[in-house]
Amino acid sequence: MEIPYTAFAEPGLHENTRCRYLTPVIGASVFVLGLVSALFALSALHWPQAAPLGSAAQHSEQRLWEGPRLRIINGCSKDPLWIAGFAVAVPIFKADAKLAPGETVDIDVPDAGLASTRFWAKWGCDQNGQQCKIGQSGGPGEACGPLGCAPPVDSKFEATFGCVPGTKKCAHNPSSPADPLGPVDWWDVSQVDGWTLPYRVDVKGACGAPKTIDCSGLALTQCPSNETLGGYGTQSLQVLDPIDKQAVVGCYSPCGKLTYSQWGQGFSNTPESVQARDFCCPTPPVSPSHCSSGPVVKTDYVRAVHKLCPSVYAYAYDDGVGLSQCPAGTGYEVTFYCPI
Repeated sequence: MEIPYTAFAEPGLHENTRCRYLTPVIGASVFVLGLVSALFALSALHWPQAAPLGSAAQHSEQRLWEGPRLRIINGCSKDPLWIAGFAVAVPIFKADAKLAPGETVDIDVPDAGLASTRFWAKWGCDQNGQQCKIGQSGGPGEACGPLGCAPPVDSKFEATFGCVPGTKKCAHNPSSPADPLGPVDWWDVSQVDGWTLPYRVDVKGACGAPKTIDCSGLALTQCPSNETLGGYGTQSLQVLDPIDKQAVVGCYSPCGKLTYSQWGQGFSNTPESVQARDFCCPTPPVSPSHCSSGPVVKTDYVRAVHKLCPSVYAYAYDDGVGLSQCPAGTGYEVTFYCPI
């Protein structure tokens, strides 16, 4: 069964406003883009070519650099990974592309731009890339097992790719179809929902964002098992395999534990509820200052993320990287690793 999902919030809004997989809903929202007036200088990219994923892009005659806009790598030493992804609420890429250890795949992002993309890796799957131990959390074109989808705490890369300067016709902004996408990429990684697999992002080209986001140390063995969550008392944040209940297959954030009820391991509160709002920090009713002085900042989870994945958001209004922007045409090399 295909599971509907919610997509992203508007760039420029803070992490706490980003839409999340709260409950299955019909249809999907899209990543709302703002137009950016300033253009950035772009440098050449020189990457070796790999087999493209998806249909061939129509590249601008004025594009002055080489290489894919997005490359995904299997950083495992032994196990295969399957790459799931979608764009603008449609699974336009090859579903569940299998990558052997060390193998790469280039995502063929058109120069005209592409809105609302999300990519994550699945591990421990059957030969069809389904029934996975990790990553079977639903989405367009994704099936879920007899016990339902996993809690959507996946380690993931999200981006809206802007229109490369010089492209004859830019893609439409889905939030405002009369307007084209601007010349800026918006992208992010965060652990506000939780984590599954370790990963690393390397930015290629002239961009003011950090060149490397290194979360290769995100270990499931470091997921807190005795977290104090307000009225719920002490709770484990470990996501356990619903069949092999000794196997840890994910880590909830405090907010994720309080709002994701899949597999019967979390709770079904809304982020705005009294039970969850001090950990999810929705605005309103929680202000940034209240969030940053509240109980979430003192959690073992936040301390673990800051140690294992420096500079990445661990909760809403954290002082990490959060939503980043780069000139359209920048390259992103995303490496997913096997669970540790």
